[in-house]
Amino acid sequence: MLNKIFNKTYIFLFIFLVACSSSAKQNTQKNKIFELDLTNEQISTEGGTIELKKFGSNCSLVLNLYNESGQESYDFQFKANDLIKASHLTYRYKNGLLVTDDDLKHLIADNNTVSNSNDMELVSKEYFIGNKNKSIFKTFKIYKKKIPNSILIKNCN
Repeated sequence: MLNKIFNKTYIFLFIFLVACSSSAKQNTQKNKIFELDLTNEQISTEGGTIELKKFGSNCSLVLNLYNESGQESYDFQFKANDLIKASHLTYRYKNGLLVTDDDLKHLIADNNTVSNSNDMELVSKEYFIGNKNKSIFKTFKIYKKKIPNSILIKNCN
């Protein structure tokens, strides 16, 4: 009799721990719930993208803007209308151009046209807590408006 109770308790405890572990893994993963291509929005010279991701009870708006000299990347973590934290990374192409044009090769000091994963270098890295930086908060509000309100209400409130 005692052995049966022990077995049932052991099985229940095992199932409980597996469920807790599974729940914890789901809360740390960011799930993409919306994506928007900004190429035709005339926001930057080479376009950009917005991704809305959900993790736990918070959301993350990831904004990438591309231009001739590199890329800007923002990651705004928020819940409802409260900006929790943000990061702003700026990258530039080592040659300063996206594509080396054959007609311009003689004008470029480094005319290495071989492309690899190290073509961009990090120029600046900034982190912000809350909405104290007015410029970052303004950028967040501008791009958050591009996400349909129904998606924000359903996932980020």
